[in-house]
Amino acid sequence: MKRRPKRWTWRKLKMMIGAATVLVALVILLLSGLASLRLSLAESETRAEANLAVQTAVLERLLDKFRLLSPLLARGPDIAQLLAQKEQVTHPGIAAIAAGMSGAEEIWLMDTSGRVVVSSQDAVPAGAVGGAERIPRAFEQARQGQLGRELIPGTPESPSNYVFASPLRADDHFVGVLAVRVSLDDVEQAWALSKDPILALDRSGRVVVTNIAAWRGKVAEQIQPGLDIADLSLLGRLNLLLPAAGGAKSHMQLTSNLPVLGWEVRTLVDIEDARRQSSWAMLIALLVCVITAGGLWFLITRREEFVREERRSRASALRLERRVQSRTAELRKANALLEQEVREREQAEANLRLTQAELVQAAKLATLGRMSAALSHEYNQPLAAIRSDAEIAEMLIERGRAGEAKGNLARIGGMVKRMAEIAKTLKGFTRKSGTDIKPVSLRQVIDEAMLLLQPQIKQNEVRLELALPQHDIIVKGGRIRLEQVVINLLANAVDAVNGRANPEVRLSLHREEEEAVLRVSDNGTGIDEDVLPQIFDPFFTTKDVGAGLGLGLSIAYKIVHDFSGSLKAANRVDGGAEFTMRLPVADEKLLAAE
Repeated sequence: MKRRPKRWTWRKLKMMIGAATVLVALVILLLSGLASLRLSLAESETRAEANLAVQTAVLERLLDKFRLLSPLLARGPDIAQLLAQKEQVTHPGIAAIAAGMSGAEEIWLMDTSGRVVVSSQDAVPAGAVGGAERIPRAFEQARQGQLGRELIPGTPESPSNYVFASPLRADDHFVGVLAVRVSLDDVEQAWALSKDPILALDRSGRVVVTNIAAWRGKVAEQIQPGLDIADLSLLGRLNLLLPAAGGAKSHMQLTSNLPVLGWEVRTLVDIEDARRQSSWAMLIALLVCVITAGGLWFLITRREEFVREERRSRASALRLERRVQSRTAELRKANALLEQEVREREQAEANLRLTQAELVQAAKLATLGRMSAALSHEYNQPLAAIRSDAEIAEMLIERGRAGEAKGNLARIGGMVKRMAEIAKTLKGFTRKSGTDIKPVSLRQVIDEAMLLLQPQIKQNEVRLELALPQHDIIVKGGRIRLEQVVINLLANAVDAVNGRANPEVRLSLHREEEEAVLRVSDNGTGIDEDVLPQIFDPFFTTKDVGAGLGLGLSIAYKIVHDFSGSLKAANRVDGGAEFTMRLPVADEKLLAAE
């Protein structure tokens, strides 16, 4: 009982969709026909405009060609002499030659009364052509010294003619008129090649030139070529799409003006081809609509099956959702375990970083432990000297020689100052280094490292050579950590030459473009080639057990790379090892600001 209303609603929906489809198809057919008709008419109009421009140019060129002929012939002395002869001249002579060379239909020579004295045609006797009564306006314009123009209208049996007339003068006296008659039949022959009717109308609306002989000489209102589509409304254009509309009796009219002549040239374009193309467009649109409607009907019929399939899918989805829920609960438990494991690993990483920091500090203390014997000797020697100088000063003061005791006290002060510098450097070196990166003076770093290592170098009787630049070099880093790097490199070099006949260690510093380059080399046994790739690995050492932890070079490598630098190890050609440290140079003004 509940499904019947739904089915009835679905049937009504299908009926509404069918009616809407038919209505949309009709609209598409009309729009397709109108659009195709509009495009076809626009294309026909473009071609017709081009053809009209060409045919109008043909008429203009023909008349322009003969417009200058009559003035040129009238200026010739031979033409005026023909009229000056007292005897009747019947031979065409120069007039016939000029007409033949120019292509004019006929050339007349008229006297002052307008009687034709000479004609370029042999078969026409003098006085039989007509004279001024045929071209009264042109004759009168020529008498007034102007270029006369006049049209001789044609008939359906004979073409129109156009006459140009120029005055003839002898000794500045008017003696006659020279007229050139031009037949417009050549223009009509050129227009005959066009498939569309073309006609030229004069100011009175009479057809003077056309490619349809029956229209020649008629008034425009007497010609009934059909209905101009420019006068049709939208409904009238819709009628053009129907076969019964008689599209062959309709035309599209285009117009071009000839201002000099006062004529109007028209062409009547047949729209039958445009109607045919619009019919084909409507047929194609109908086929598209039928195919689209078939596809839409197929989709509608398939929809019911999709609905049934959707119901089955919904039931399956509900079952799947229950499974997903149970599976989600299991995943939550797994995620909780994973989060616990992640926290444990993060804690382990934090402990590892703390251990690494403690190892770095341990490496510092180990380095100090190795230097403790030398530092003890360094402290014992000035302490003994201080004690001796103090006893001597006391004895001198007792004897009343206080002036001599001042020298002993000054030496005591210098030794105390040196011991204070050593203690200050030791205190800074043992302090845990921070992570700040700022401008550091490499000269200061080397001086403090030498202050700590000098006792060990003296004790091992190592010859140390320093090659430092005249000007200080400022790099980006941390002072205490860079001291640790330099101390590790120098301590390793001193250990490498221990036991050699002439132990030598060399430290050089120079600048290459935007980098500071510090090299520490020795004349020891060098580094084995198979060991060289592992030289910077943590806990890797070639020293005896108990002589080192294998962290010095690893820590130095890590510190240099933290400062965007590089640390490389290599063997020298003449023996021994060489470590090269490169660091980016900082601005010296920043160091002054620090």
